[in-house]
Amino acid sequence: MTGVTFQGSERSVKTVGLSKSGQREIYVEVNSPALEPAGREFLEFVAGYICDSGRKILAGETFPYGYWLVRFEERDDWLETWEYNAAATEFIPGASLTLSYWLDQHRICDRFRASFLPPRPDRLTVVDAGVLEGLPVQAVRYPSPEHMSGWWITTSKYNGDVNTLLREHTYHITAARPDIAPYLALPYGFRFELGESYSNAWLDRKVAAEISAS
Repeated sequence: MTGVTFQGSERSVKTVGLSKSGQREIYVEVNSPALEPAGREFLEFVAGYICDSGRKILAGETFPYGYWLVRFEERDDWLETWEYNAAATEFIPGASLTLSYWLDQHRICDRFRASFLPPRPDRLTVVDAGVLEGLPVQAVRYPSPEHMSGWWITTSKYNGDVNTLLREHTYHITAARPDIAPYLALPYGFRFELGESYSNAWLDRKVAAEISAS
């Protein structure tokens, strides 16, 4: 990223120097001063991608960042960062949700000394009805086909019959249960429990052994 610097205020960060290579400068806005450092890290990541790949990002192009998705919109001579809203129904200005997911998921992975492996939000997650109702959850992540996140999340409502389970897009889960979102980047083999006054996560050695053997 030779020659690229970053200018920030309390609620925004922008690149300076990308235009020298023919790439429009990129701007990101956040809804809290606490997210400004994460906005800077995001732009460093994007600028590194541009410099390393030799590609230029164009207006209207989407870009995955951790669990979530952003899109770059034309704004005068700049590209402004927009992101999916929580329900993934439309893009809105800024990247606060994207950066919050990034920080929270890295915090959990660091806490439990796990690698960072977020699913795509359009992948399917297996849940029972109690998950969407806000009940305490137990979850485990298995290697799965590409269209699945690998997560199986259940509550006390699960009766043991897999035919009663639902398959929901993961963005539906995180929109309804933002408390679950920080744990979803834990890799295959991990379990977590989450309730009103407790939370925990750990590597299930039995599941991990099955993964290694497969």
